[in-house]
Amino acid sequence: MKRTLVALLPMAAAAALFIGCQTTPQDEGLLAQARSAVAAAEADPAVTQHAPTELARARTLLTNAESAAHDRGARSPVAAHYAYLATQTAHIAEQRAHEQLAIAHIKAGESERQKILLSARENDVQRAQAETQQARAESQNAQAQAAQSQAQAAQAQAEAQRLAAQLENVQATQTERGTVLTLGGDVLFDTGRADLKPGAQRPIEQIATFLEDHPERQVQIEGFTDDQGTDDYNLELSQKRADAVAMAIIQRGVEAQRVSATGYREKYPKASNSNPGSRQMNRRVEIIVGKDDRAIPVRPAPGSGP
Repeated sequence: MKRTLVALLPMAAAAALFIGCQTTPQDEGLLAQARSAVAAAEADPAVTQHAPTELARARTLLTNAESAAHDRGARSPVAAHYAYLATQTAHIAEQRAHEQLAIAHIKAGESERQKILLSARENDVQRAQAETQQARAESQNAQAQAAQSQAQAAQAQAEAQRLAAQLENVQATQTERGTVLTLGGDVLFDTGRADLKPGAQRPIEQIATFLEDHPERQVQIEGFTDDQGTDDYNLELSQKRADAVAMAIIQRGVEAQRVSATGYREKYPKASNSNPGSRQMNRRVEIIVGKDDRAIPVRPAPGSGP
């Protein structure tokens, strides 16, 4: 009796583990499947010849399943567990038998095996050739894209230089946002004022003419101050100066919906603000002319880019 209990302990532990990890199985349908799977394995001569151990285990598991179904009912988790294991083991027996048959056939036909190996080598060679051709095509495509990018960058830089050549007292730089035209604030405005000086009319006229010649371009006006005033004062002054330049451009025939203006006070300094010369560099207005008909990206946070 003790020996029987000891033999049943691993089965009980496996059943408990299955019950804890699986959802409730179907009822006697699993038992019917197990019977069918074991019967199919028994009817296959290859299984009895090449997988007798697996077949014997499947039979034992089916017997356990039927016994549990008789004692506890077909819906019991233990019966379902054994039925499931019997089905899977029968399938494994069939698979193992068929694998052994395939190995036997390969061993029996060495010439066929050589043909298979030769075909595999040929496939490897063809695949390697195809991969080489694909890599060559990708390399050529990458080179073409790099050349195109370089051509586009050169074109953009040439446009910035051409625009700068058309304008007086203006610095032009090509960035990801577009062509940035920088006008010194002291050229446009008197200290602490937002009224355009007479000398500002010519560069603004030139910028407006360029925008009229390129009606698809958007333009963003951005005003900046040095750090000598309060934040509120500098914000108001920089916004008024940006608005003044934007209004001057609109008054020269550029559509208002193409023009926007923002004041950034002392943010984004060009120099340290440590002396009058550096503060003069920070007092400026930047005019960003967009690329083609694309919207102008928002200015990055201070310190993250131009």
